[in-house]
Amino acid sequence: MTQLQFPIETVSSTISIIIVLGIFIKFFQYKQKLDVLKELDKRKDISKLTTEDKNYIKKNCKEYKEKQIKVDALTRLIFPIFITIAAILFFFLPLEKTLIHLNVIIVLYIYLQVHRIHTRNYAKFLEELNS
Repeated sequence: MTQLQFPIETVSSTISIIIVLGIFIKFFQYKQKLDVLKELDKRKDISKLTTEDKNYIKKNCKEYKEKQIKVDALTRLIFPIFITIAAILFFFLPLEKTLIHLNVIIVLYIYLQVHRIHTRNYAKFLEELNS
């Protein structure tokens, strides 16, 4: 009886593709949020901000400042974990397989950096609108 073996490289590649799709989704969500902020900025320039707009800005400003702190802490925590996983991969696997699996770590790190940058920028824009 022959067993069908599923190459683990396929799993790594699939996970990398899913994370890249996540990066694109994150980018488009950020773009939509920025469009809302641009509209609020236009209203602020012509002094037409409603009470609802001001409440939205204050609420989201506080929320994104807290979110920024959490995302920065998460990034600082996960970076050494990624380095440890990469070291383990290099130690236990041949170079060819290590590089294939290292792709997931690199793409995930890029995702975390994109998320951190978007959160920081959104928080800054809200802070400018709030002042």
